[in-house]
Amino acid sequence: MNNVNTKTQAGVATASGDRMARVFRHGVLACVLACTGAAAVAAGQDRSPRREELQQQRFDTRAQDARDEQRAYEMQMREDARRRDLEEQVRAQQRDDPRRSGRMTPDERRDLRRQINEAGMDLYPNARRR
Repeated sequence: MNNVNTKTQAGVATASGDRMARVFRHGVLACVLACTGAAAVAAGQDRSPRREELQQQRFDTRAQDARDEQRAYEMQMREDARRRDLEEQVRAQQRDDPRRSGRMTPDERRDLRRQINEAGMDLYPNARRR
């Protein structure tokens, strides 16, 4: 009634199981090594002259882009400096020019009224009546 493996049956079962496990492990290891070797061979064979030219062109375009960015930055800095200089010149002119600083003096107002009256006489002569 007892279905217990005897020593001979147990030894045969484990020996064949060990052998299958060993074969399986060796198979997996062989596949891993084959894939790794294939990848290494493929990477080493990809060094054609055309590929090197493409890499050189990419490097050249990156260098050109960096030079263009540097030039654009320098031009922007020069323009900013020029704009600041112009603003400073305008401020200096406004400080130095008393007529633009605000109110007119009484003498300036009197001269302006006189000039307007003189110009008004010349601009609007009496028109002929019809």
